[in-house]
Amino acid sequence: MSNAAIDHWQKIGIIGGLGPLACANFYMRLVEQTTAGSDQEHPEVLLLSSPAIPSRLDHLLSDGPSPVEQLQAVARRLQDAGAQLIAMPSVTTQAYYDEVSAAVDVPVVDMLRVVAAGLREAGVLRPALAVTDGALKLGLLHRALVDAGLTPVYPDPATQREIQECVEMVKSGRVQEASAQLRKAVEGEWTRPGDGVVVGCTDLSPLLPELPPHVYDVTRILGRAVLDMAASR
Repeated sequence: MSNAAIDHWQKIGIIGGLGPLACANFYMRLVEQTTAGSDQEHPEVLLLSSPAIPSRLDHLLSDGPSPVEQLQAVARRLQDAGAQLIAMPSVTTQAYYDEVSAAVDVPVVDMLRVVAAGLREAGVLRPALAVTDGALKLGLLHRALVDAGLTPVYPDPATQREIQECVEMVKSGRVQEASAQLRKAVEGEWTRPGDGVVVGCTDLSPLLPELPPHVYDVTRILGRAVLDMAASR
């Protein structure tokens, strides 16, 4: 949907800190995908970054503390501040979608559903997925894509290790090195059976600020869907 003629936006709430860089990157993608002639034509965005939310991976893959209570609390704070729809820019956090959605009276965007729909609409029926080890183990995006009739393609073990290393590089401040390594990975031979490469983790998305034509980014897809939902005439 073009937003060139939109005279009113619903207020967008973002549950941030999942992690902080991924959240900041999501806000950037919202801004760059908004067609606006002035600052005043952009949607109002309420971003609450709460990095104290417990690790979702630690909870889902081991015996770490549950993040549900904190996620629900942030969602309620956004709603109380005026948010009319809420986004969680994190694939892993979609494991708690039902609990977060039940805690508020405003819509919470189902990231897995909108990503699958966006890829299908783009004609990417065999997405080659670049995701972290944790996302691979959980299989949340895999199941959403399969449920939508798509057939995911995955990298060989050596390439998967390189993709995982990219996240570890970012955490140690080696962003440029990680960006170069991820770009090399998404251009590898493993992607050939697919009809498009998908950066399927929001922690990886900031490493490719400019996407090659055959590469799709879940953060950008979510951003486009959120803008479409927030637009009203």
